[in-house]
Amino acid sequence: MMQDYVLPKPPSATGYSLHRTTAGLVSGEKALFRDCGDRLLIRSAAAIGNEATPVESPQTDDVRVFQLRASVSKKTQGRRSYFPVADWHSRHAWLARQGERLGFELLTVNCTAKFFKVEKTGKSFTVDRTDFAGALKVT
Repeated sequence: MMQDYVLPKPPSATGYSLHRTTAGLVSGEKALFRDCGDRLLIRSAAAIGNEATPVESPQTDDVRVFQLRASVSKKTQGRRSYFPVADWHSRHAWLARQGERLGFELLTVNCTAKFFKVEKTGKSFTVDRTDFAGALKVT
């Protein structure tokens, strides 16, 4: 059963360090996390130890408003490539495919995208950051 955990954190802790911290807390189990500034929200089936709130399971035909940040990409010849920032059609199509796979239908959606540079141990790479907002129907 999925649970939400809220953990206090220093506002300066961000990005990749939070990703690695979350992975360590859930011992390799799948988890989602959100940086809320002074706290970290983690959703996982793994027990973290803090007080948890059960996640409500949506029912078929429920309509939900959502926000999502994702790194939208496609694989071509084994390499990951990103859509141009202005190509919102491809980003919407990517999310619609996720819905077919995961059990939701997009009712309305809009997105904004940008690329940002990540620097880690002397190396750097560029990552897509797409913010989606809209409404979906659980299928």
